[in-house]
Amino acid sequence: MSTELSAYLQKLQPLLSMPRETLPQLTVDEARRSLGWAAGTLGLELIEIAGVAPTFLLLPPPGRDPDLLIFGSWHAEALPVEPAAVEGAERLALAAALAGLARAPEMGAAAVVVAPGASQGSLVLAGALRAHRSRLQVPVALWPRVTSRAPRRRRVFLGARGRVVLGIWDEGINPYRMRDDLVAELKSEAYGPRPLDFELLHKLGENRDALDFLEEALEDPEAVSGEGEDRLTRALFEPRGAVVVPQVRHPDRPQGWLILDVTENAEAGELLERARRRAGGARIEMAEGFPWDRISIHHPSIQTQIKLTKTVSEGPEIWPVAPWMTPSGVFTAALGTPLAEWGMPIHPGVAVRFPKLEDLDGLAGEVEGLVRGVRAVLTPRGS
Repeated sequence: MSTELSAYLQKLQPLLSMPRETLPQLTVDEARRSLGWAAGTLGLELIEIAGVAPTFLLLPPPGRDPDLLIFGSWHAEALPVEPAAVEGAERLALAAALAGLARAPEMGAAAVVVAPGASQGSLVLAGALRAHRSRLQVPVALWPRVTSRAPRRRRVFLGARGRVVLGIWDEGINPYRMRDDLVAELKSEAYGPRPLDFELLHKLGENRDALDFLEEALEDPEAVSGEGEDRLTRALFEPRGAVVVPQVRHPDRPQGWLILDVTENAEAGELLERARRRAGGARIEMAEGFPWDRISIHHPSIQTQIKLTKTVSEGPEIWPVAPWMTPSGVFTAALGTPLAEWGMPIHPGVAVRFPKLEDLDGLAGEVEGLVRGVRAVLTPRGS
């Protein structure tokens, strides 16, 4: 293990060790220092997009276009992430991504987008990506994540579910009736699985490990009926809705939240307008707008992952979409490039806030494999 990797662990350890409950205003100071050091080491320019919880961009110098984008987050997630990733391991994944890029310096230019979190702040993230679109347009975007187990076959997701969150201010509106009406409309309009999806669903439906994994991933297992392949299809392709009402109401805050897990053809802005029409002009605002997203199995990001699975496992276990929401659709809408997530397993004894050098080395090695794999896929033979 190189002295360079030791330097990454030493310089990023103060950020890694900060507890989940640390206030963002304190964590952001350490994130700024850590990312500034990493940007200088990687030869990238650090740009901070100011806000209560800022977003950081690490970009190649003007005139040097990146061909790879890496996404990460510098703070804890607001929503549970198991089994998609280890709770609280977001900064460890970010450190591994930066160290992995450093291990392949000859492989071309890469950009890094570091948001406060991946499960919240979709509207702010979309604005940041659009504002810097000219320097962030890449053929491949990857999101390395730290997972708690090493499956026999690594999972590759051809997209992700979407989520729209609407805040309702008027106490006279029945959010439960609105939820039922909107979900019924979305179900009647849903495209459903395509031919390749049916083939993948059939294989997954015969795989006990995949079905067990799905049960862990469902936020409300009772909301999804059926068994085997039928249950998989409903979990991945049917819209669902939920209502959250705060225990203590405040006149300056929403009286309720309408959460819609949306499907392929659901557009967040249109759903907001539908809800407003049903509310008769009462105040309803969008808090989150994560679009559903698809990634072609022939996309360079997916081809890279499939090839890497054959090196680090027995091969790929391909899912039509991830059974959870991700920012992939935000990247597709803003940059025209989907975000493909990649799970990197760690053994149970790893302390995600205080990793050992060998722990970071293993994770950084997988990121290096992704970087080199992307460049191999993008580079024509003989060039």
